[in-house]
Amino acid sequence: MAEKTEKAYELIKQRILTGQISSRQTISLASLSEELAISRTPIRDALHRLKTEGFVQIFPNQGIIVKEMTSIEVTQMYELRFALEGFLIRRGILLFAKNDIVFLRGLLNHQREAMENNDSFTFMRYDNEQHLYIHNIYHNPFIFNVLNRMADRIYYGGVQALKMPGRMQATLEEHVRLVDAIEARDVGLALQTLEDHFNLGLTSTIRSIGHV
Repeated sequence: MAEKTEKAYELIKQRILTGQISSRQTISLASLSEELAISRTPIRDALHRLKTEGFVQIFPNQGIIVKEMTSIEVTQMYELRFALEGFLIRRGILLFAKNDIVFLRGLLNHQREAMENNDSFTFMRYDNEQHLYIHNIYHNPFIFNVLNRMADRIYYGGVQALKMPGRMQATLEEHVRLVDAIEARDVGLALQTLEDHFNLGLTSTIRSIGHV
């Protein structure tokens, strides 16, 4: 049963993150069970887990809807990200090796390709991968686990932000500047670039919420 619940959880969450299930539609336990070919009990358990993580709201006898992020949640998420990621960059900037910079620039190339294809979902996947890679250079497992647990919500919020005109291009440029600052081992510039990046992401995400 646990294996089926985990499968249902991953499948439903993926549909939410990629927009296949949106906040504009109400879904039922029965329809999910039929669509995923998984019995109702694992589906129900998976939905309760997603509810705990803030992805869905469950209304008895009415259905399930995707829970939109609130401006307060987005603001608090970005505040926590900057506090933690800024600390990791401050402590770890001298630990980045040449191969780390090469890897990060490879991710930037993947993001550029996604942008050229107007693929916000793939773009955000590489966005998350880049930030998580940076987090892991100065390896503090407690901080890394906190940020890793936030990764899906960050992805979801990022996809919303990318709906704003020009945000994808701006995000890529911000990431390029951040990698440049890390390569130069300029901690002041890296932190300022990160703060600017998060402030612009926060503003775009809140604006996108208002357009849903």
